[in-house]
Amino acid sequence: MAKEHLKLQIPIGVRDLLPDEALRKRSLENTFDKTFRVWGYNEVVTPTFEYYDALSIGRGAEEDARLYKFVDRQGHILTLRPDMTTPIVRLVCSKMRDVQMPLRIFYMANVFSFEDPQAGRQREFYQSGIELIGDGSPFADAEVIAISVEILKASGLQNFKVSIGHVDILYGMMEELGLPEAQKGRIKNAVSNKNYVGLQELLEEFNIPALDKERFMQIITTHGDNNTVLEARKLASNDKTLKALDILRDVYSALEAYEITQFVEIDLGVLRGLDYYTGVVFEGYSAYIGYPILGGGRYNNLMGQFGFECPATGFALGMERLLLSLEKEGNENGFGTDPDYLIVYGATQASEAFKKARELRNAGKIVVTHQADNGNKEIYGGPGTTVITMR
Repeated sequence: MAKEHLKLQIPIGVRDLLPDEALRKRSLENTFDKTFRVWGYNEVVTPTFEYYDALSIGRGAEEDARLYKFVDRQGHILTLRPDMTTPIVRLVCSKMRDVQMPLRIFYMANVFSFEDPQAGRQREFYQSGIELIGDGSPFADAEVIAISVEILKASGLQNFKVSIGHVDILYGMMEELGLPEAQKGRIKNAVSNKNYVGLQELLEEFNIPALDKERFMQIITTHGDNNTVLEARKLASNDKTLKALDILRDVYSALEAYEITQFVEIDLGVLRGLDYYTGVVFEGYSAYIGYPILGGGRYNNLMGQFGFECPATGFALGMERLLLSLEKEGNENGFGTDPDYLIVYGATQASEAFKKARELRNAGKIVVTHQADNGNKEIYGGPGTTVITMR
């Protein structure tokens, strides 16, 4: 009885896309394809599953626990891809290291992570994104951030903001305080989750002097424009944090040249969850959901773990989260499914109807044909559909 019941069910954390939903997703992907290509990026496709030894690199214990793992007939542990950065790094290191750098790559793929399902967060989800490999300059960071803004603008989303930071702002301050690794991990989690009340409690628990605690909180909660960096520099006192702030200043200046800073803010508390990030990081938020719709940053050390030292940066956008944001904003233009023409015909007019339909399709029109004889129910297009009846 239970097996019969499961025939019409799907597992928790995955979903079917009905025609309108699939069309919205495909329309956005087509828009992204055009945007990525005009910036000089080319598409790659990687396998849905790979060896665990490759896809587990750069992931902490918490992220590793979310991997979908299984064993093949040879006893190898395989993993469904949890993101696209590591597979692309593996691809570049194994097959493209002799290609002239920098490499500009984009992708669109389904990925898998054992999450607690909720709106905009599934166990199978879709990502679109880019990787810029072989350029370690702040201009490369600015380029991928600028493209993330252009992607959100091209989608039709209006109320969004991209927040940029640098992982060494936090790491430098933690080193300065002399915190052990276990304490660093707890502070990192609090900062990642924007749990500033919990962060203050941790600093008190770790007996951080009052002045150091106040300075720490001032820096990590600061956000704004390039003046933010100047204010933070007055508070910072270690070389790692100061260098990170200088890089952020240069990136923001480049974004000013792109004329997109109305969509960007510096947020010194931005910290991505994965362990492989090494520099500038960023997250994109809409005004309608409380978690990022895109995120990315620099990961200069990841490729070295595959035997090819090379700087890299990039970002991934969550398609479900973007679609949810567009829905909440009431901005779903361009996703109509109504045909331009509906040709209704009887059995004796089939040849004539198909010829007319072919002519219209060759002209780029969307055409549906319908046989009205033999008891078939009459159908109609939408308000913009022209009905042609063959008699």
